[in-house]
Amino acid sequence: MTEPAELAANLVRFLRRMEDHAASDPANLVYIDELAEALRETKLRAIARAGRAAREGGDYSIGEIGRILGVSKQAVHQLMAKGKALLEEQRARLGVVSLRERRRVRLVEAGVRERKVG
Repeated sequence: MTEPAELAANLVRFLRRMEDHAASDPANLVYIDELAEALRETKLRAIARAGRAAREGGDYSIGEIGRILGVSKQAVHQLMAKGKALLEEQRARLGVVSLRERRRVRLVEAGVRERKVG
């Protein structure tokens, strides 16, 4: 399993190579915009997930998450809302909601009680 610090270091190396490509061919700057947006969305989704974990008794509280980010608890809640919306969009694109609904319908049709794992 790769540590988060290793992943971050690899991503930084990758971004430096992208910088080289964009410097030699400015048309490649469009890729950096895409990467920046993907990174922004990744951060928001991670904050939403960390906040959900905090509400469910996870290792970090909302206040601690705010201190890590250098923002207020209120700002964490705002970031969580944005991240939650992105997570919902992502789930919809991946079909998670429709898959869950199909599962629910299939169980009802089969007369089988829902058994949630985890």
